[in-house]
This record gives sequence, C-alpha cells and structure tokens, in this order.
Amino acid sequence: MKTIALCASILIIAVTVGSAQNSVNGPQVLVLSGLKSDTSSSPGFIYREVMRGGEFVKSAPYSATALTETTQVLLDGNRIVHKSVAALTRDSEGRTRREETVSNFGPLPTTKSTLVFITDPVARAEYILDLNHHIAHVQKLQGAKIIAPEQKHSESNPGVPSISAETMADVNQQALPNENIDGIRCEHMIETQTIPAGSIGNDRQIIITSETCASPDLHLLLLRKRSDPRFGNTAYRLMDIRRAEPDASLFQIPGDFKVSDDSAPPR
Repeated sequence: MKTIALCASILIIAVTVGSAQNSVNGPQVLVLSGLKSDTSSSPGFIYREVMRGGEFVKSAPYSATALTETTQVLLDGNRIVHKSVAALTRDSEGRTRREETVSNFGPLPTTKSTLVFITDPVARAEYILDLNHHIAHVQKLQGAKIIAPEQKHSESNPGVPSISAETMADVNQQALPNENIDGIRCEHMIETQTIPAGSIGNDRQIIITSETCASPDLHLLLLRKRSDPRFGNTAYRLMDIRRAEPDASLFQIPGDFKVSDDSAPPR
C-alpha cells in the first residue's frame, strides 16, 4: 500500500506538470489540475500548485492551508463527500512545499501516509518526502526559471485553465468584479463550457462551470469552484494565509531521511 501511495503522488506530479505546459488560456504562473480515476465514478481530484513552463515566483512568500472538497449526488439522492487538507508554503526564493496526508487514491485504499512535495528551483531539484518511513525521493528539475511577481504579471492575463481538449467545443470566459479574500485582492473570473449533444454520447448538452479568484500580487489561486454534472461539485480554497517568510528548514531534506535518487522521469 505504501507503494501505491507513493506512485500515485509521483503520477500526480507528472500529470499536473503536463497539464500546466499544455494549457493555452490558463494562468501563466499556476495551474490547478486534477487526476481522475477512470475506474471509479468518484472524481478523485487531487490539487497541486504547478508552475507553467518551469517558472517559479520570487519575492512573494506565503503559508496557507488548502481545503479541497468534492461532492457527488447519486441518482437516489445519496451524497458522497470527500475532503482533503494540505499545508502550502512558498519562500522568497521561489521554493514551494506541500504537505498532505494520503489515505486513498481514487478507488484504491492505501495505508495512510503523510507526504511532502518540495520543489526547489535554486537547487534545481524536486523532493517527495515520506514522513511515515523517513524516505526522500529526489528528482532533477530541468529548466527552472525564477521570476518576480511584477515581471510575470506584466506578461500574463490571469484566467482559468482549460478542463479537457475533448470538451472545448464552446467555452465562454467572463471577468467579474475583483474580490477581497482575507485582505488579499483577487481577480475574479467565471468560465462556462458547453459540450454539445452527441459529442460524447450525451443526448443533451452538458454545461460545466468553473469559478476562480486569483491573486495577481501573490500569483496564487485562492478559490476555485467547479460544477460538472458528470462528476459533481469540487471546491478548493486557501485559508489562514500568512505572508511572512517561512522557516528555511521546511524546504530541506531532514538529516535522518534515507535519500533515493530517482533519476528516471516519472511515467
């Protein structure tokens, strides 16, 4: 079961990085992506902040708690609700850290494991720390580029990531009035995707909505609500946001961990 949890985590990294690089209209600095099991009716989305094109934000430190909640309503009215909590951190040099406890992967139950994902553009490395077994998996980070928030903001137009190439028949994006979340100014946007009848065997059109609030100052997604009648509703939001510099030790491998150098890229 430990192997399942670790492989699932590595696969998340591979899928989300690929999604970030292929998104055309999505945010330039971060993309919120998910991984869905094809063998389960549950969406099984696991969210992770991913920088597009190997770019990392400098001089915008923060710490926060990320809450993801998925709700699926069955035909008989029964509800399936999944919640996950993660601790997110970024320092002034662009290093990022995500810590979360994994107890299942889609339909596969796993032994509860606490994992830490660290991306260090300065050392050009990514680490996956298994806190239960004190093992650190290390991979080289190719093409890391550190930028300043104002530099990227002048080049990009914040938006929302595309969901899937097969559902891009009709997409409408609308900018809403700016929001203020926990004292942080956010650019508010809503995207509506319409899958025409007959596109995927559906006898009527399917409408998917995605609402986001992103901070141009922190280059951070603070809120995302997604409603898809095929999978249910997913809500992601950041809480307890602190803008102080985090402890440098959070981005280092503890001295008592066994290091495994995974030179081969994840598949």
